Amino acid sequence: MNLLVIGLMIAASLGTWLFRQHRLNALLVISVLALYALQPAGSGGLEIALPTATILLVLGAWWLTAPAPSRGDGSTLLLIVAAAVLVPLLSTIIDGSLFRQIILVPPFLAALAAGTLAVGTLTRTEDDAARHRLALAFVGLIVLLLVVIKMPALQRAFTQAWTDITRQPSFPGWQWLGFSYVAFRLMHVLLDYRSGRLKPVRLRDFALYVVFYPALAAGPIDRVEHFTRELGQPRARSAEALTSGAIRIARGLLKKFVLADSLAYLALNPQLVAQTTGPYRTISTWLMVYAYAFQIYLDFSGYTDVAIGIGQLAGIRLPENFTTPYLKRNITAFWNSWHITLSTWFRNYFFTPFSRSLMQTPLRERRLLIILVAQVSTMVLIGLWHGIALNFVLWGAWHGVGLWLNRWLVDQTRGWNDYVQSRPRLAQAMNVLSIVTTFHFVAVGWIFFALPDMGLIGKALAGLVGLGG
Repeated sequence: MNLLVIGLMIAASLGTWLFRQHRLNALLVISVLALYALQPAGSGGLEIALPTATILLVLGAWWLTAPAPSRGDGSTLLLIVAAAVLVPLLSTIIDGSLFRQIILVPPFLAALAAGTLAVGTLTRTEDDAARHRLALAFVGLIVLLLVVIKMPALQRAFTQAWTDITRQPSFPGWQWLGFSYVAFRLMHVLLDYRSGRLKPVRLRDFALYVVFYPALAAGPIDRVEHFTRELGQPRARSAEALTSGAIRIARGLLKKFVLADSLAYLALNPQLVAQTTGPYRTISTWLMVYAYAFQIYLDFSGYTDVAIGIGQLAGIRLPENFTTPYLKRNITAFWNSWHITLSTWFRNYFFTPFSRSLMQTPLRERRLLIILVAQVSTMVLIGLWHGIALNFVLWGAWHGVGLWLNRWLVDQTRGWNDYVQSRPRLAQAMNVLSIVTTFHFVAVGWIFFALPDMGLIGKALAGLVGLGG
């Protein structure tokens, strides 16, 4: 998001209050329009196909998990379709470059739509077992799509196939706007449906939950029950709400466009690491690591502040995603404060069920090993969510082992902790030491995250301790 997009979102959020009783419908239309309008240009002819695929996935997941259509769902469907058609038509009127995309409906989208209709005809609404199996298959489809967009080799293969089908020049490295977050919202709903925890949700509320425009590109990943509860709350435009939202947006803009963008000139990146040599290499490497640690925090949390602030202007409270993570005493507390909604999602839907399943195996006698396997596996998956590459696997493993070591140390030092807490000055000193240690553990881990090349990772790590040339 740039300043122009943020400004338009602010104006749109304020404008929805003019519709009074139809405010939520207005928010849905804006969200669908944003889905198309914000899709990155130069996506190799996919500017229409990818947002349309998002809408089809949303409709398919809602149809699968809804026990029966409720009043108003039909008009909502027409509203979504009308909004989805509007942007491509306007683009074609302005310049005819998208005309072929509208005419040449991609085969995979047609297959998806036909498959949805066919399954809807063959699967009875009351056949819970069949629908639960289909929900699991839907989760598998979403995971497959995530793998394709996160793995460069598969993305290049898809790009070539797309070029062969449409006869349009395509570009490798295309982006699917918001899909990383859309995918986790949809999987949350589908998995809760399978476990019986999902309550019925109207189509309007469901679609708005998945593609709500402030949270589309950078999260947070809300839970459907929290979001729909927010939609049901009576809201009135008040000076207090507008002021709170404006302050939150201003704070986010300061973080992202002033502080983070300034630190980017000094922050860890492949070019700077490759060029760093000489007697001051250790100091330079540490400065790059510190700059990157704060840049990525200010950048990510800044966008989150903007999203939450715009949501407040629209009358919807999004969940917090960062709470001073670099001031935490241990790595567990850090992950309870960093990208909270993502780490919570993985804890609920992977770590807990996976560790429980391991407890049903012969490994149950080795509790610490189970925790190690579960935590490393969870953190590696979080790393792969950012991109399917070895450096993200190493970053995830670094944090997974760190979480396990922290838990082991807590178990081993309970007596020492009681001793420290009984002495205020010692406790204060240990608190500061713990914060500094945790911060440096996280900061060093960013080397794996920021550098895709193993040679550069080795050079940066060696630079921290004055080794190498």
